[in-house]
Amino acid sequence: MRIVGLVAVAVISGVVWWYIQADNGNGAASGDGGANGQQQSSGAFDFTPELDSPKVDDDCGAHAYGKTQQFFTDHPCQQLTRSAFTTQVDGRTVYTSVSVVAFDNAQDATDLQDLTQADNTGNVNDLVREGVLEVDGLKTLSAQGGYASEVQGNKITIVESDYDPGNADGGSEDELDDVSSDALRLGGEITANGG
Repeated sequence: MRIVGLVAVAVISGVVWWYIQADNGNGAASGDGGANGQQQSSGAFDFTPELDSPKVDDDCGAHAYGKTQQFFTDHPCQQLTRSAFTTQVDGRTVYTSVSVVAFDNAQDATDLQDLTQADNTGNVNDLVREGVLEVDGLKTLSAQGGYASEVQGNKITIVESDYDPGNADGGSEDELDDVSSDALRLGGEITANGG
């Protein structure tokens, strides 16, 4: 009887574990897994990838502008990983570019954050500015000011967001900042998938 009882407990535990794992898999933030099928950590917004896979480069200066481009001349990066996403906010489509810059030291990541947070200093090219993602009426995602950044060790994640011009009515820079801040969590995911 003890053996039968232990077997029953093991079977029930296995079923419960399977149910919990299946439920977590279905709760991915992107709903359908997005274009590249990657699961996302949960957050305030559901992001759908717009690229099949992240773009990975080792020349950050070639993918930056303004004083930020000069910064990369003096402080070369190890790797730049970028991807693009969309989300919906009250019926408005928001495009978001997530860029992760890896250096060989943490100080360069902190210095780049200080630089890009200042006005008129340039930035890493978002994927709309660079023409990788084409959106009618948008030339860049930096025009409306949706921005967030975060340094983790020797890496900095930079996020820029803007509305689809076709349905931007009622939106605000604060809303874009909220989307950008939430998208910071995608930095680790695109480097895991692309870098």
